This record gives sequence, structure tokens and C-alpha cells, in this order.
Amino acid sequence: MSKPLPMPAYEPRPTESLGVREAARWKVKLIGITAGDELPAGSALDAALDAAVKQLPQPATTERRQGMAFLIVHSGTEALWGILGWWELDILYLRTLRADLGTTTFTLVPPDGPTACAWELLAVDTERQAWVTHVLSNPKDPDYVAYLA
Repeated sequence: MSKPLPMPAYEPRPTESLGVREAARWKVKLIGITAGDELPAGSALDAALDAAVKQLPQPATTERRQGMAFLIVHSGTEALWGILGWWELDILYLRTLRADLGTTTFTLVPPDGPTACAWELLAVDTERQAWVTHVLSNPKDPDYVAYLA
């Protein structure tokens, strides 16, 4: 017989696109997730983007990357999380950021720390699907505008 897990059953969380911002010559798609009633907004989004931009390589555009990234900002039950991803051809690079609940001071999670939760991974998969559909499926004429939408 298996032991019960010390957590409530999985339920979907509100997840929404929060637009695209430009920072450090990158176009960053913002995605909000919440374990509560309100999606991350205002100072939480600004702080997450400021911290994430420091993790993005420069220059933003090279032969291998097009200066497009996504940032999932998740008001979770344990912390305020930022999951930053960017594509270099068909490879996804990820960085995980964390701020204590009630703060917007993000720090980079060490490599042996968590990467993403079940809700964040759904958003990552949506980004993967969009990248495959709009970019990788037509490498001679990728549709970056559609990817960002």
C-alpha cells in the first residue's frame, strides 16, 4: 500500500499571458500563474523581469538565437517564482529564480535546486509547442511574430 503525499490534490491554477516586454534587446513573453486569486502584476512582474534580464546572454541576437525569451512568474504557495527560458535553435535554456513570499527580491536558484513545478511545466510545454509550430517547422521562414503572440 502506498503512503499518501503531504499535499492537496492537483487542481489547475489560473495561468495567463501578460504580454511582451522589451529588455536588454530581448523580447520577453510574460506568463502569470497564481496559486491564489490574483495573477502576478506590477512590482512582482517588474522585479522578476529585472532579475531575469541579468541571466540572459548578450548579444540577444546571434546566428543561434533570435532575442526571444519567456518568463513565467508564479505566485506559488512556497515562493514567488520566475522561470526564464530562451531558445538557441532547437535547444531551450532555463533559469529558475525565487523570491520569498511577500517580497520581490529574486535570487537565482542553484543548479541542485528545483527547476519548475507541474503548473510551470504546462506553460513551458505551451512555449515549446509555439516554438515548434512557428519557428522550427519552417526554418526557412520562421514566424517570430506568431511565436510572440
